[in-house]
Amino acid sequence: MNIISENGRESITTQLGQIAYLRATGPNPFDYWVWADYTAAIVNQACGAGSQEDVRFRQAISQPGRTEDQRGIADNMTLGLHGEWGIWARLDRAQQVLEEIGGAEPQAS
Repeated sequence: MNIISENGRESITTQLGQIAYLRATGPNPFDYWVWADYTAAIVNQACGAGSQEDVRFRQAISQPGRTEDQRGIADNMTLGLHGEWGIWARLDRAQQVLEEIGGAEPQAS
């Protein structure tokens, strides 16, 4: 695991805190992707591009849950909430990775 700055750790803790909000609001797929993209940028900056942490976080949030022919025109089909690649499962995986990166105590789901 990379050693990250205090600022990086605080940013990751902030993003962890937003997971409960996302779960409580549905979440809306647009809100999820805004959070996921922003958090991925934080992990990339804090841990380094291509680092183990960066790769693990991106795998947790971005692995496609549908095959190419099931995603609609221009890969724009909305994510569902349920299932292995639904938003809630993605948030669970993301939370686990962020807790490991930030050295935080696991938060209740």
